[in-house]
Amino acid sequence: MSQGTGMNYRSLAGNMIVAFAAQGISFLASVAMSLLVPKVLGVETYGYWQLFIFYASYSGFFMLGLNDGIYLIEGGNTRGEIDKRAVNSQFRFGMAFQLVVAAVIAIIAVVWAPEAQRSFVLLAFALYTVLCNLAGFLGYIFQSMNETKLFSYSTMIDRLVFLAIILVMVFIRVPDFEPYVFAFLISKACSLTYCIVRSRDFFAARALPLTEAARLSLSSMKVGFALMISNVASMLVLGVARALVDNAWGIEAFGRVSFWLSMVNFFITFVSQASMVLFPALRQGTEGERRAFYRFVRDMMEVTFPVVYLLYFPMAWVLSLWLPQYADTMHYFAILLPVCVFDTKMNLCCTTYFKVLREERTLLKVNLCTLAGSIALCTIGVYVIGSLDAVLLGTVACIVCRSLWSERHLNAKIGVSTTPAPIEEVVLTAAFVALALCAPALVAVLGYLALYAAYLVLNRHSARDMLALTKRVLTRGK
Repeated sequence: MSQGTGMNYRSLAGNMIVAFAAQGISFLASVAMSLLVPKVLGVETYGYWQLFIFYASYSGFFMLGLNDGIYLIEGGNTRGEIDKRAVNSQFRFGMAFQLVVAAVIAIIAVVWAPEAQRSFVLLAFALYTVLCNLAGFLGYIFQSMNETKLFSYSTMIDRLVFLAIILVMVFIRVPDFEPYVFAFLISKACSLTYCIVRSRDFFAARALPLTEAARLSLSSMKVGFALMISNVASMLVLGVARALVDNAWGIEAFGRVSFWLSMVNFFITFVSQASMVLFPALRQGTEGERRAFYRFVRDMMEVTFPVVYLLYFPMAWVLSLWLPQYADTMHYFAILLPVCVFDTKMNLCCTTYFKVLREERTLLKVNLCTLAGSIALCTIGVYVIGSLDAVLLGTVACIVCRSLWSERHLNAKIGVSTTPAPIEEVVLTAAFVALALCAPALVAVLGYLALYAAYLVLNRHSARDMLALTKRVLTRGK
């Protein structure tokens, strides 16, 4: 890996602040989706809303790695260094391709869908795929140029428009899920419009001939395909569980599991936004800076992330009062909460460094193995044990194992010493799940506090080093 020019810590901090501001707005939109919408919609209707969200999360697959390839190829270049004619041509190629994909999905919706609600969901998904992937293309361009603030602003527009519409619909108590889907589409269209306006110089460049545009696009797809498949495989680790739940127990069970997963995704989505800012900055950094930053992020997450488990107890109490129809499935939340810790660690630290080190194929193998494990354990949970709890526990176990292996691999690759903290964190996690499921609330809280205090004592040196490095990073600037 070549040496970079050095990390601009002031720029990194500024981009991070804007990114977290954007994610704060996304958080509010997620709260509205997860806490206000189910208050208005029935359990079955909410299930169809979640089915659309579930499908929408896989829309990026249909670019076949084009966005990911451009992201990897152009990462670290400035706006002046990027070939604008090539980008414009690939955008046009991608748009034509997405329109064909949308037409195929629409045909499937009309011919195959067994009921009107699922047909509507598929038709909306077809339109969303076009809007989302074109906005994503330009968003990746912004990120690759380290103009991540523009991407963050597009996210703010998307979520603010959606939040404004959804609050009105909740206030007037719209009981059908279709208007909420339309709000989702409108907000993404607004985000795409903003991205196009901020990319005017790219579209002003004359497009290349069709054959050259196709050649460049296929080349970008070839580079990004492994990362795209890796991302989809990572999403399917949980997606397989949701699909099997829908197939085995129906749309209501799917909606209940999806509700608790949406609670988990609050934290994952918020914290993982930092990875978007880190990638171009780390690509510009020196090897020593990458190593030091990796150790800082790893130690910081090991020390602080287990605090998330303490949030379960007040959240469970509040949610059981606010949405009593989901109270009988509260234990799903306890089982799924470790995903917050280990999936976020994977996204923020491991996946980012796999991309920086151009180890996309290693990341792909890790995610495919994790997916295979999830499929096997979920299938056993559904068809052998017949327990939804077993399905969720199997999925969580796979996510934990993926994080542990990836961290160990990167420790060796980057040249950072391995600590016993990950294994201790797994023990702490298992203790939390056991306490949350089996002990009275007060006993569980006090018991986990005692265990976490012991964990901090065992890792006091990492905590001290993390604080020292934080001070150095905050006082350094360019």
